[in-house]
Amino acid sequence: MGKKKKWNKSKKKRNPRPGFKSIPLTPDPAKGLAEQAQRFTEKFGRPPGPDDPLFFDPSADEPPAIIDEVVDQHMLEAMHKAEVRPAVIYAYQKTGRIVTRENRKHLTKAELEEWNDAFDEWHRLHGG
Repeated sequence: MGKKKKWNKSKKKRNPRPGFKSIPLTPDPAKGLAEQAQRFTEKFGRPPGPDDPLFFDPSADEPPAIIDEVVDQHMLEAMHKAEVRPAVIYAYQKTGRIVTRENRKHLTKAELEEWNDAFDEWHRLHGG
């Protein structure tokens, strides 16, 4: 008899984008993103890949490449329009994270500390 193979029963998926962290979404945003992915598939005849934008120009024949600076600018504009507190915007700019009660449990202690430090730094810099 040969050796029995040990199977890794871990359901944890490998991150397809090293350097990026995946955090579960609540049902509403998850549903919205699934609908947007469906629109992408209908428009371009294939599901979106890891480098494809989910939000795209519907008149384009091909999905444009993601430009981080443009995505970041749109995010900042949306945050200002939604009247997100300046300290939260500052912490996002310093860390690349938006921390909420719902998602903070998915961050490491170091990631949460980095975000809290940036949030506190804004208050120190602005006297409040």
